[in-house]
Amino acid sequence: MRELTVVEVRLADDPGSPLLILREVEGRRQLAIWLTAAAASGILAALEAPDPDHPSSHELMISLIDSLGGELSVAHIVGHQEGVFYAELIVDGRPVNARPSDAIAVALRAGVPIKIAEGVLDAVGVIPESSESEPPSEEQVEQFRQFLDSVNPDDFE
Repeated sequence: MRELTVVEVRLADDPGSPLLILREVEGRRQLAIWLTAAAASGILAALEAPDPDHPSSHELMISLIDSLGGELSVAHIVGHQEGVFYAELIVDGRPVNARPSDAIAVALRAGVPIKIAEGVLDAVGVIPESSESEPPSEEQVEQFRQFLDSVNPDDFE
């Protein structure tokens, strides 16, 4: 397993298709995971300070694990097939299946590592032409905010 870090959540050329960019901690390879707007919002929220009066579903998961005496140790991206990634959270040493976006958001909020199977990274990882990733432009950030404001939960049913 190789540890990953979140580089950014960016808008792709296709409006409405957020993209999560991850990079290996000890290396230069990156991978991209296409997200729904809701998943992107969950990951972005996990990168910000929590709101104790209005916990997110990811914060609720962490609280439930804690209150039941469990320990969340890591999020693993374990597979990739036909453009779909597969992940799991490791709770008390046992895997719990999760969507990659949820596993990553929970790991970010809990402060635990995000790791990927070496074979998956070998298959989908790329070394960007410029390994120095530029932050999103103000225009991209504003586009993403406008998109999130226009999203209706019914769009995902």
